[in-house]
Amino acid sequence: MMHEDILENFRTYVPFTKEEVKDFFGKGKYVKYRKNEVLVEKGDPVSPFIFIRKGCLMTYYSDSKNFNHVIQFGLDKWWTGDLQSFMQGTPSSYTIKAMSDTEVWTLDKNAFESLCAEHPSFERYFRILFQNSLISHQKRIIRNISFSAEEKYLTFVKNFPKLELLIAQKYIASYLGITPEFLSMIRRKLANKA
Repeated sequence: MMHEDILENFRTYVPFTKEEVKDFFGKGKYVKYRKNEVLVEKGDPVSPFIFIRKGCLMTYYSDSKNFNHVIQFGLDKWWTGDLQSFMQGTPSSYTIKAMSDTEVWTLDKNAFESLCAEHPSFERYFRILFQNSLISHQKRIIRNISFSAEEKYLTFVKNFPKLELLIAQKYIASYLGITPEFLSMIRRKLANKA
């Protein structure tokens, strides 16, 4: 059943009861998106907190020249969203787009706060998620300031082994902070070494 896979995922961090998770489904909203549909547009009043049941989402920032900078990819059983917008109730700074057909559960701020207040397990669960997210972002900053482009690409492939088959090269290049042409050069170089 659809809920069992989510319950299993939640329980990898915290021992939830079925009643607690049932409350999550009662407060959350289930939505399906087709490939290339936008879930959140930059400037939207408030971004929800999004749990990806199945699929792939891309979060990106559009600068003043309309160049899109990929911030992150989100895959099955990941949480994503514009955290500042969600927590502070400010307009979203990012666009979040489905890179494949995707199924999500979304929480608005009231539902999130209610879950955490009524169920200490959710408070602990989200604390663990935010800690892991902070660690992951710190590691990415270190990679961005100290790794070569080839090392960044190899780390990306190691961390996201199936994503290259799903995501256009220009988005991967943007995520890595390099041009698509330079990424092509790196891939050719690595293919010749193999």
